[in-house]
Amino acid sequence: MTALFAPDSCDAREIVRTITVPMGRSAIASASELLRTVGLGSCVAIIIFAPAQQLAALAHCMLACADDRGGDDAKYVETAVPALLNALRAAGAQAPYAAVLVGGASMFPGVDAAFVRDIAGDNLRSARVALHDAGVPVRAADVGGHVGRSVLVDPRLQRVTVHTIAAGDRCL
Repeated sequence: MTALFAPDSCDAREIVRTITVPMGRSAIASASELLRTVGLGSCVAIIIFAPAQQLAALAHCMLACADDRGGDDAKYVETAVPALLNALRAAGAQAPYAAVLVGGASMFPGVDAAFVRDIAGDNLRSARVALHDAGVPVRAADVGGHVGRSVLVDPRLQRVTVHTIAAGDRCL
């Protein structure tokens, strides 16, 4: 197992910067950058790759649907997918695109569903529908369960590394 989010030792390219994406926000990165988000519980990370251009966009979505509290487009799954695609296109990306989903954990196992809304399930269902409607296939997912996750995205290698306390790092 590799160290938490360590680039491969044989990867000789220079990483200019790692962009940390906070909850409810999004970012785009090129081949010389990495994207990182931490603290994915019931939230879902939507990652869209533009392989030909070695670009990636990531949104750390908190809720499935927009509400009257506002916020960045990335806060809500239904607005994050179009916003990510627009950002990629503005950076020169062209289809085909491919998506990866991470997160959507049920952070309150054993609690009666009558008392707690299924935020994680809503987020995942909404993400799959939004990506389908946008014509972006989901090529991989690490979702569900009862454990939080952190993510590192490498646009050049089109790789997502998911870290959990229980299982360490896993590449998608």
